[in-house]
Amino acid sequence: MSDGPLTVLDGTHLRPLDLTLPPSLTGAQLLDLADSTASASLFGLTLPQTLKSSALQRINLRNDDVFLRTELTPEQASHTIKLYIDAIADELKDNPIVAAILDGKSIRLFLEDEDDFAMIAENIFTDLDAEDKGKICKSEVQSALVQMGVEMGVPPKSEFPLLNSILKKHGAEGEEELGQGQFALLLQNVLQELAEREREREREREIGIH
Repeated sequence: MSDGPLTVLDGTHLRPLDLTLPPSLTGAQLLDLADSTASASLFGLTLPQTLKSSALQRINLRNDDVFLRTELTPEQASHTIKLYIDAIADELKDNPIVAAILDGKSIRLFLEDEDDFAMIAENIFTDLDAEDKGKICKSEVQSALVQMGVEMGVPPKSEFPLLNSILKKHGAEGEEELGQGQFALLLQNVLQELAEREREREREREIGIH
């Protein structure tokens, strides 16, 4: 279930999983595999420890040294991992998590509406033009991205290191001043590449699942 970049993770993404397991797994390896598989299916979300613990309790699986060291038969491994992932899905059904899924789609939809983009770019420019000069520095594009935030599909720089290279590539640095139209064009170029990079990252994640 999703609304723009905000997606409700309610377990439905985990229901169709069909895993091919290696011939030999310990309990510890099985849990690691299950956690990483579930995380990948949930758009890379790191599973909270409380979620994992509650899922284990649902299936009465004790995460102790004995289980972690036990080498499971293929049948045991297949049965246990299915129970565990289903339990994670059930936990999410009862206690959904809202996450921001940044795959470029929200930015692309936003850019396709030229009037909407022009209005928002104008509003952001006005906000950033604190001295009402009609010009702002190119580097203020970074401030514009912060204003837009994850609700509009823009990731924080801390979570998307490529953002720095995108800004540099398009010259969104330095003290050169731009008028409103120039600023809007620069912002548009940065957002277009950002959307494409996000889409590429999402494709890589999907390939990793399969």
